[in-house]
Amino acid sequence: MKGFVKFILLFIFFIPADLSAQVSFGIFGGLGTYSMSDLKEINRMQAESLPIETVKVDNFNPGFYIGTSVNLEIYGIYCLGLHYQFNSTGSRIGQKDYSGYYAFDQIVNGHFLGIEAEEVIEENKFMTVSLSMITDVGFTNLEMRETISVSEQKQKESELFTATSFCLYPNVKFCIPVYKLISGNFALGFQYDSGGKVHLKGNKNAILGINDSPVKTGWTGLRITTGLRFDFR
Repeated sequence: MKGFVKFILLFIFFIPADLSAQVSFGIFGGLGTYSMSDLKEINRMQAESLPIETVKVDNFNPGFYIGTSVNLEIYGIYCLGLHYQFNSTGSRIGQKDYSGYYAFDQIVNGHFLGIEAEEVIEENKFMTVSLSMITDVGFTNLEMRETISVSEQKQKESELFTATSFCLYPNVKFCIPVYKLISGNFALGFQYDSGGKVHLKGNKNAILGINDSPVKTGWTGLRITTGLRFDFR
């Protein structure tokens, strides 16, 4: 994976480009949906194995993400750059009554780093419309945490897992000038996650499994993004 990151850096810095070309720096945030089908299945199986009836408080609900990008105009309407995005989601099943409470939490964070290729398809003084394809490597961290509290006694156990996957994120962008070299961005797209095998942190051979199959990441879902772009020449 380190080799892939080195390739990205070499690709960006050694592409043929006009030294006077425009460089853009972007910051953004947005709303994403996440499939997480395997982790949802773990919640279902966990709930069925318990002697008490539990309720779903959260089940990998849509969540907010943030990110940044640096893009370089290479040939007129074409741009290429680096893209980073951080996503976070999670779930909780549990129950609470007069004697205590039980909770089973799954907390998932994802760091995505990759290359963004962009083509302008329409441009005027009011708006620029472009198509973008982002190819990312996703680094996922998963914490599973189980908490039992009865009377004044409390017991908490947790395990940490990691995974690596590849993602494709096609989207359409709308860029509206705001002030001089500052523009507002809006993008709508869909992220596809290849599904990386989830394993115990520090031990790639200790793969988490359900129903005789490895548990995989599930970042696939809709992405709605808004942010600001700063242009430099």
